[in-house]
Amino acid sequence: MRELPEIRFLTSGDVTGAEKSTAETAVRSALAGAQGTVTAIRVTLSVVADPALPRPALAQAIVDVDGRRLRAQAAAPALPEAIELLRDRLSVRAAYLRAS
Repeated sequence: MRELPEIRFLTSGDVTGAEKSTAETAVRSALAGAQGTVTAIRVTLSVVADPALPRPALAQAIVDVDGRRLRAQAAAPALPEAIELLRDRLSVRAAYLRAS
């Protein structure tokens, strides 16, 4: 796998180090086939402590590839699920970038 830049994280709420690690692995996996030079990766992980919300966990990634910005996000009942959805969505966006 090619070298990608360090991922900058922004977190809010109850986000564990293991969840950050899982998100890093997921984002790097999603970008493995991306063509072009990835210059920056920013990931936001957020959990809102409100039991009334159906999807209080949010995972978002913004990736700069050759001056173009890829953005994907997902909300879910729990952060691990949001991270998996984010990986899938980011993979699709990276594939669209390759095709364009």
